[in-house]
Parts: sequence; C-alpha cells; structure tokens
Amino acid sequence: MRPTSALPPFMCRLAVPTVAFGMFAVAPSNPAHAVPSFAAQTGQACQMCHIGALGPQLTPYGRNFKMKGYTLQGGEGLASQVHLALWVQSGLTTTNKDLPQDAAPHYNTNDNAGVQAISLFYSGRITDHVGVFLQATYDNVAKALAQDNSDVRIIGDTTVFGKDVDYGVSINNAPGWSDPYNSNYLWGYPYITSFLAVGPNAAPILAGAEQDNSLGVVGYAWVDQHIYVDLGSYETQAPGLMKLLGEAYGAGSATGIEPYTSLTYAWFWGNSNAHLGGTFFNGRYNPTDPNSKGFTADGTYGHDSYYDFLAHGGYQYIGDDNIHVFTVDSWYDYEIQHLEGTSNPLNPNVGSSMPNNHLEDFNIATTYYYKETYGGNVKFEKTWGNKNPLLYDTGANDGSGSIKGSPDSTSITVEADWVPFGKEDSWLRPFINLKLGLQYTIYTQFNGASHNYDGYGRNAADNNTLFLFAWTVF
Repeated sequence: MRPTSALPPFMCRLAVPTVAFGMFAVAPSNPAHAVPSFAAQTGQACQMCHIGALGPQLTPYGRNFKMKGYTLQGGEGLASQVHLALWVQSGLTTTNKDLPQDAAPHYNTNDNAGVQAISLFYSGRITDHVGVFLQATYDNVAKALAQDNSDVRIIGDTTVFGKDVDYGVSINNAPGWSDPYNSNYLWGYPYITSFLAVGPNAAPILAGAEQDNSLGVVGYAWVDQHIYVDLGSYETQAPGLMKLLGEAYGAGSATGIEPYTSLTYAWFWGNSNAHLGGTFFNGRYNPTDPNSKGFTADGTYGHDSYYDFLAHGGYQYIGDDNIHVFTVDSWYDYEIQHLEGTSNPLNPNVGSSMPNNHLEDFNIATTYYYKETYGGNVKFEKTWGNKNPLLYDTGANDGSGSIKGSPDSTSITVEADWVPFGKEDSWLRPFINLKLGLQYTIYTQFNGASHNYDGYGRNAADNNTLFLFAWTVF
C-alpha cells in the first residue's frame, strides 16, 4: 500500500496536465485585496503594504492605509486617479485519488487545469474622508458572476489625551472585514485555494456563511496604532438583492441585527510587531430551505442561533531592507449552536439531530519570504465538535459524507511561492504583479475519520490536494 501523504503518486499523473498549466500560467490572477490601483494612488510598491509583496497579509503601513479608509495619497499622474484593477486566478488541481464524480460540469474527476476566477475592482480614495474597495468576480467553475468583497469607509482623525486616534465607519458585506490585522477566516491563509478540490463539511459561521450575502455597519477607533476596537451589526441581504448580486443565503435569513465586535492590542519593538485580540459575533436566522437554491428561508419551525467567540494573535518580523520577513498568525473559534429550527422534528426539511451543538476550530500559519520574492507558508488546522448525523452526513457518494456524523477534520497545508514583481525596482511597477505557487494539503482526518470516512471506502488521505497556481494582478 502506498504512503497516504506522499507526493510521488501524484507525479506520475502530472506530466501532461503540467504542460496545460503552463498555458494558463501567463493569464492574470491575484489575492483578495492587493490591487495596483492602491499602489498607483500611494506611489508605493506592493511590498510596502503587503507581506511577500502581494496580499492579503498587511504590514503596519498596510494596516494604516486600511484604517484611513484607502484614502492615503502620494502617487502622481493619471494612474494615481484611476481606481480600476483586474485579476485572474489560474491553476492545476490534482487529488491523491479521483473524486467519485466529476469535480464540476465540464471538469473531470481529477487533474483539472484552467482559469478559476476573474475579478474587477474599483478601489481607492473618493474624497479625503471617503474610500472604497469594491469587487465583482466571475467564477469560471460555477459559470456565475457575483459581487465579492465590498467595503465603503467614512473616516476621520483626532487627538485624545495626546494620542492620535483614527476613527471611521465601515459599510461592508462580511463580518471581519473591518479588522486591520486580517487575523480571521476572511483574510487568513490559504490566500488562494482550488475551486475543484473537496473540503471538510464543517466550518464556523464566520468562515464564510455570511460572506458577501450580508450587509454590515461597523464603527471603529484605532488609538495610537496600539488599540483597535470596533462595534457594529450585520443583516442578511434581501432575496431580490442577493439574486441581483449573484449571492444566496448561507445559514439563513437574519431575524434581526447580528451584533459584531472586536478588540485588539498591538506591540512594536525593533523590527517586530505583535497583536492579540478577540472577536464576538452572534447570528440568529430563519433556516434556509434546502429546496430553494438558497433564496428562501423559513422560521415557521423556529430559529437557529450561532454564538462565535474568536481569539486571535499574530507576530511579524520585517528585517532591514525586507531581506528576511517572517510572520505567525493564529486563531481559535468556539462556536455555540442552537438549532431549534433546523432540528424541529415537525420541520419537513429537518437537518440537525439535536438543537444544541458546539464547533471548535484552531488555525496557525507561518510565512517566510526572502527579499519579498522567494517564500512560502505552512498551516495547521483542526476542527472538532459533537457528533450530529443529520447535520454532517450528507449520505452522498461524492466525497462529502461522514459515516460517523462528525465534523472532526485535521489538515496541514504547505506552499512555496515566487513573487517576481511588487518591489520598488520591479518591471512595470505598479501596473502588474504576479505570484506563482505550489500548494499541497494533507488530510490526516476528514469528516470524522481517517479511513472510510464516508462509508463508501474513501479515506482522508484520498483528498490530499496538489494545487499549482498563477496569480497575476493588473
């Protein structure tokens, strides 16, 4: 029997697909919010704001730019006034064992290469006190166009007891957008993943159920760049607006405002900085009707509530002249779930075996770059919670089942990157950036087990994924 986490089984299948990937690698592609319009507006290279010269990890300067509502200037000429940018993500996905069925329409059960997504951005300063970050993305796998990350900021600054205070209001579409440290699911590693690989069933609601389909207003203050505090609320978008913007309900339709707040403290010494903080989010929903394609929610049989308590911290070392850059980011999320609506036995779409559940998730990721050009990442993630057969076992033979009805999954992801541009002396700065990467994800546990986790003979290691990607931004 072959080793479950070894690379060689992949390599014998990569010769032909790698040639195909080479054809896509010249196409544009990029991370969530490192866009040339920001570099042109500020007159700074991408490495000034981002670890590894391409986001979304932020340096102290990058955090300051975000807290000042994307309004900082310094660039010259017409380019500094044009707030448009474009990226395309391309990749080759190979899993340790073929999927039980095609990964998506027009794709195969394995060894798929192509353009994943194309995004258009309008991002930058509107006035001295207003800035925007707006993104629309075409998902080339799902063949769908939708709104993506969006943020409008109204900002100001003052002095309180001799301390500089930046303050503002962020109107955005995902809990966690306002965080300047990017220490959460929305911005955390991996910064790019395959759209064609199977992943674990369970994830806290902050990991994406409210991303892009919600609308929040968050007020914040940043005191002397040491203390960050915010407070706000979210609601799900109306069904008509979601359809217009290409979105759908996640957990359901919010029954009222969903409170969100966070508090973080940062330290600075020498070439290092660190931060430690916490976040709280509470969502209460009419559960989504699984037969409505995500556009109908029904509270007739009760509501579902989620309480997320997330602790996060990070450390950065940015050496002289950016020769060596090292970071560590980590977070732990404890989620309490009260699923009265989903577990009600009178509900014809009952989807939970019990009303009271909990889910825990721990992430830690490290990054290293040499001269902001050659680098990589290593991440460990573990998810666990109580068993719930109806909630976690789809019963389908598509790689998503859980014969134990368990959310428990463990993975390690390693990545090697090359970022040739994004520096002061880069070719065509600031109009182009590029990251080429090789990413490998190893599963030691998947949906509750290491072996035969779905009842159809599929093992956790069968989902080990090799992902070669090109990520270019214009």
